[in-house]
Amino acid sequence: MRQLLPILLAFYMVSCGVNLSAQEIIAETGSYGIDKKNKIIVWHVNNLDSILSLDKKVTSVRFNKTFKLKEASKQLSYSEGYTVTSDEDYVLYITKTPLVHITINTSAINRNAKIPGYFTFFNGSEYVESVMGVRHRGNLSLTFPKKSFDLEFWTDSISKQKKNVKFSGMRNDDDWILDGMYNEPLRLRSHIATHIWNDIHTPYYAQKEPKAKSGFHVKYVEVFKNNQYYGLYQFSESVDRKQLQLKKNEKETIHGELYKANSYEGGPAFTKAPASYNNLFPHWNGWLTRYPFIDYTSDFENLFKFENLVVHSSNDTFSKNIEQTVHISNAIDYYLFVNMLRASDNLGKNYYLGKYDKGEPYFFIPWDLDGVWGVIQDGKREGVTNDVLWNGLFKRLIEVNPNGYKDKMKVRWATLRTQEFSNEALRARINKIYTRFTEEKVYEREQLVWKNALNELSNQVHYEYLMKWLDDRLRFLDSHFKTL
Repeated sequence: MRQLLPILLAFYMVSCGVNLSAQEIIAETGSYGIDKKNKIIVWHVNNLDSILSLDKKVTSVRFNKTFKLKEASKQLSYSEGYTVTSDEDYVLYITKTPLVHITINTSAINRNAKIPGYFTFFNGSEYVESVMGVRHRGNLSLTFPKKSFDLEFWTDSISKQKKNVKFSGMRNDDDWILDGMYNEPLRLRSHIATHIWNDIHTPYYAQKEPKAKSGFHVKYVEVFKNNQYYGLYQFSESVDRKQLQLKKNEKETIHGELYKANSYEGGPAFTKAPASYNNLFPHWNGWLTRYPFIDYTSDFENLFKFENLVVHSSNDTFSKNIEQTVHISNAIDYYLFVNMLRASDNLGKNYYLGKYDKGEPYFFIPWDLDGVWGVIQDGKREGVTNDVLWNGLFKRLIEVNPNGYKDKMKVRWATLRTQEFSNEALRARINKIYTRFTEEKVYEREQLVWKNALNELSNQVHYEYLMKWLDDRLRFLDSHFKTL
């Protein structure tokens, strides 16, 4: 057994991203980034204790070359920046967050066509490298200096054949997103909101499709772009047929459907239902077809009927047909979720509408959850806590109250308030990320490279605003649903 220990220990150290040679640590390829402009090094180490247990007096770290610690007597930790030198002084930060490198031609990238690039991902023993296609993503976010990216993994830059890549805890696919979160000062609202939705809602057809997800999964990464530190990003799955496990079409027979609420033209808000539709284009009434798009044509027939049921039908017709048209439990969860967040941009736009199979009801999938919890899409504060958000569908469900809809909604709110929507549960989620990012100096290095008007106020001020806003919002909603 004693003979095996050195071998096992060496294997363990490699899996953590380091090798040891006397008092010099050799960092694994992909586990670090060196930013010559800002004079910082960010190094991913999954388990720092494993290094400290072998040598508490590390004197140098070899990255692309050896960097000596100026204060070698200090014990390495995630909560401090260390001055290291190799011709010039740098500040070394050690992080638990996965590290991503993207290499792209910045003069060629745009929001339209994907250009070739290169991608690496390092997270402990998990290392991924691939050619990719990449473009800028977003609408308002395109005006931000910190860009977000759509990624598509390729086998090579010539054929551009798509290639699936698997990341721990996430799906195996070719399409991924890097969201810069520039408009959210604490970099946690969207991340927490996404996890809450996945926790509170399960697809109603999950027994038939155990791989189906109710939304998308995210994880934090720290990004270097062309060897320059680009800060904290949210690495995200996409919403598509595969993610939701919608039934595929059979030639011309439509089964599963997926539409994106793409623009404020009235359709996604259920306030406008035209007398006709046109399948020749992917866009109609504010919707964008995501699946299926057969022979370059859409099929809006069922969505057209849904819109007209909500906007134009009598109360009796609406009451008799709405539960076969939209999944009521899903609609309730989505409505309560949006109101708890006060996601003001997610009832007339910025969500998906899916249908599992032919003859099945539609259901909601959230998307772009950045303008929530007291801020709006450009990152500015909107301190309103005493209003109720709705659109034409949810307004009519409450007014017509088919099959006791309001009572079902009130019961669900009360249940969620003892679970994921409780003050304690929500505060715990916020505190976990805020404390970690503060103590591990993630905020420090993020704000080193991204100085903007949102950061004129301290993190503590932003945190206190969020906590007070959340308490006020929940207090108001409790009173609203109690008296509804």
